[in-house]
Amino acid sequence: MAGLLSGGALPLFSFRGIAVRLHWSFALLPAYVLYSDLHDGDAWGSIAMHLGMVGITFACVVLHEFGHALTARRYGIGTKSITLLPIGGVAALERMPEEPRQEFWITVAGPAVNLAIALLAVLLMAALGLTAFFTDLFLGGASAFTNLLLFLAAINVWLFLFNLIPAFPMDGGRILRSALALRMPRVKATRIAANLGRAVAIGGMAYGLLQGEPMLALVGFFVFTAAGAEARQAEQREGLRGITVEQVMRTLFWSTGASTTVRQAAQQLLQGGDKAVVVVGLDGQPQGVLHKRDIIHAVEAGHADLRLVDLPPRTAPVIAPHDDAHECVQRMLQSGLPLLPVVQDRRLVGVLELENLDEYLKLRRAQGGAEVSSGMS
Repeated sequence: MAGLLSGGALPLFSFRGIAVRLHWSFALLPAYVLYSDLHDGDAWGSIAMHLGMVGITFACVVLHEFGHALTARRYGIGTKSITLLPIGGVAALERMPEEPRQEFWITVAGPAVNLAIALLAVLLMAALGLTAFFTDLFLGGASAFTNLLLFLAAINVWLFLFNLIPAFPMDGGRILRSALALRMPRVKATRIAANLGRAVAIGGMAYGLLQGEPMLALVGFFVFTAAGAEARQAEQREGLRGITVEQVMRTLFWSTGASTTVRQAAQQLLQGGDKAVVVVGLDGQPQGVLHKRDIIHAVEAGHADLRLVDLPPRTAPVIAPHDDAHECVQRMLQSGLPLLPVVQDRRLVGVLELENLDEYLKLRRAQGGAEVSSGMS
């Protein structure tokens, strides 16, 4: 998931230190609504109303995500951002709670916000007089405010029920996982919830494709992919329990000086198989990380004589050999970087990357859980 949200997001606003962003793919949703309405020959007034309904729906989605984020804060878990996608919103928590009860309340908070909005809309209807409200609605002549209240109630009831579908990693799937984790190991609970989520996702994709509902098929694809990713992450978390960075870091890696030119770096790239390079300053301290595609793009753009420091490299969090491996992996995923530099006594001693981490876990499983020698190349 981190990869999906790592770039191409437009900042909208910030509340309580949580940035709300609009992912570039969100444009697909209003484009789809506009295309469908124009294809059906709808008037511009009707099109504007439908686009307005999309805006209201996603305002409710933002409130839903803030329900998760602000409840997580009560348990000491921060939220980096909330990103809006055409299939909904994603609150990027700094870490996932491992205590089942905490996960339950953080997860329930989102749908609870939608239920509260729906109830508030119903109470406003009651204040207006339900008899007059439904008379106006069904006999015609309902005001714009009346229609707005009905839409708010209906869309939030739908969001409430939709999010409770037990399709991990949707809210319903997380609630199921938290309930199962009270009675069994978290990894097993995650595996059960993920398998159920993928089964539901396949059904959703099939139904969406057969019924000509591309958004439903897209949601199904997202759920299927995310369920597998979170299941692997849970297994990784368990496999790395008590493991330090020193045990899983690479000690043979690609690093080069900040004054190295793009042309020189490209030649070094051809001589090795590394996917990224750590750029170091004159003091030997890491100044950032460059992926090999950054170097290739710079050559294609005619910047072969530029120094790497002028590209510039992406700033990377510096970690230490004694740091917890799993926590550092989460920092790497959140930053969207291919690796993190490992520094000890102001000296670059290794890098942490996912590929080497996977190899470590495979070797550990092959050896029946025994510790693998540190300093893997």
